[in-house]
Amino acid sequence: MKRGLTQIILRRHGGIAECLQLCQEIGYDGLEILLTEDGELRLDSGPADFEAVRRLSDQAGVELTSICGSGSLTDADPAVVEKSKQQVAKMLEASEALGLDCILVTGGRCTPDVPYDLAYDRLQGALRELAPLAERHRVNIGLENVWNKLLISPLEFRDFLDQIGSEYVGCYLDTANMMLYGYPEQWIRILGARIKKVHFKDFSIDHRERRYEWTQLLDGDVDYPAVMGELRAIGYDDYVISEVDGDRDTYAETLKRMGQILAM
Repeated sequence: MKRGLTQIILRRHGGIAECLQLCQEIGYDGLEILLTEDGELRLDSGPADFEAVRRLSDQAGVELTSICGSGSLTDADPAVVEKSKQQVAKMLEASEALGLDCILVTGGRCTPDVPYDLAYDRLQGALRELAPLAERHRVNIGLENVWNKLLISPLEFRDFLDQIGSEYVGCYLDTANMMLYGYPEQWIRILGARIKKVHFKDFSIDHRERRYEWTQLLDGDVDYPAVMGELRAIGYDDYVISEVDGDRDTYAETLKRMGQILAM
């Protein structure tokens, strides 16, 4: 497995070019990039923009791993949902042009105004609609398990994906986002080959002191030996991408710890 870093936590360091340079200097193999309103990759980007991003990657000697966007496929405003679908379509187009195999989507959320069952149906319907486009581009849509009060069981997540019925719609697994209510190693075993990409994070749980916080890898409660055992058991041999926030020294330390985890 290779080690990557996501631009999600690198926005203050500049655009894709600066983030690729940072990865090259520290030693990361790859960078997960963002589709934004004003960056190198935007909703109105075309072939020339994709080629410019590819050149940046080649010049830095750092691979591009995946593309991440924002948006909501469950929003009460149909215009927001439509723009989010357009964003997914653009990320799929860009990924094919860049030779990538996965995009990251968070999907949306359950809110007081968008109840669980409605959010579930909207999200599943939107992904079912987008699945043929993903299949044409041969790029996976990776739905991340996030703190959105939706799809909080690996069994439900599995069945949700299976009901869509496309091998190109799967899970983008975050190893810490389920820690308050589950165990990542169990999610990995249950979801299996539906997992398309993996974010590495860690999370500390102290019920006695009522303290819950994101930590550096190996400083929290994620059982990384178990995680690695299950990733190997399902045959996962793709990028693991850090989403541990911090400064340059943090990213360097995280890279070191990712190496320790991959050796488990």
